[in-house]
Amino acid sequence: MPQPKLHEIQAWLHTFVVQPGEQEAALRAAEEKAGFKAGSADDLVLPSPTLTPQERLQIYRGMYLLRMQEALEIDFPAARWYLGDARFESLVASYVHRYPSRSYTLDHLGKHFATFLREEISEAVSELAALEWSLCMVAIAHDAPSLSMTDLAGIPEERFLDLRFQPVHALELHQFEYNANTVYKCWNNGSPQISLQAESCNLVCWRHELKVWRLELSDSAFHFLTGLCQGKSLGESLGETIEEYQETEEQLFEWFQSWVLEGFFQGLETGPAGVFGPPL
Repeated sequence: MPQPKLHEIQAWLHTFVVQPGEQEAALRAAEEKAGFKAGSADDLVLPSPTLTPQERLQIYRGMYLLRMQEALEIDFPAARWYLGDARFESLVASYVHRYPSRSYTLDHLGKHFATFLREEISEAVSELAALEWSLCMVAIAHDAPSLSMTDLAGIPEERFLDLRFQPVHALELHQFEYNANTVYKCWNNGSPQISLQAESCNLVCWRHELKVWRLELSDSAFHFLTGLCQGKSLGESLGETIEEYQETEEQLFEWFQSWVLEGFFQGLETGPAGVFGPPL
């Protein structure tokens, strides 16, 4: 076998490690990828006193899947708890085959796990995974100073309702059709497991003062907050929510104040539409 180039060896080893299925099929796929002849393992890897070249390579294949499993267990502990260890491990193996890692970091490995569970099991289990993934993304989102009530105190009254607010990166809104948050609470509190069932829920997930939080919102509060996060002015969001849900302005401003205190917003519009900046 001619002396292979480094990139050929890298392609060969990577394909062998991540290729699903039996070891022999993975080795054939690796040889085809790198353009190597059959028997490449014996040419490229030395045996140890106790292991053949292929046995040594197989250790890396086993460790790859184990590492993927460990990463997903960290990101989806409630889904693992709900599904059971054996079923979760089986699903992870199928998931990594269908949605292999494309990043240098495992932080993004679970990006498609909720979609995968919808395809393989149900929408209900998918929503539980979507909740957990949202918490992961909120936890690692880019940090930014949030607005405070002191920042808003200097806004002229006649301009207040025209303000548009920019949400912090570490904030996500969800509308679930199943009781995913309740099931997550059971796992988080060490309570007995309950079944996922149809039960609509509006949820906001955010990070504030280095801690990740979840809060269920009424339909009217969710509608109001969604409008603000989509770039509608405070006045527009107030008016639409009052018209749709007959909420009082006093109640809406109470919610708005609590969201500012919880660090939901990082900037407000101070110039042309869509241009955000620091407080006036």
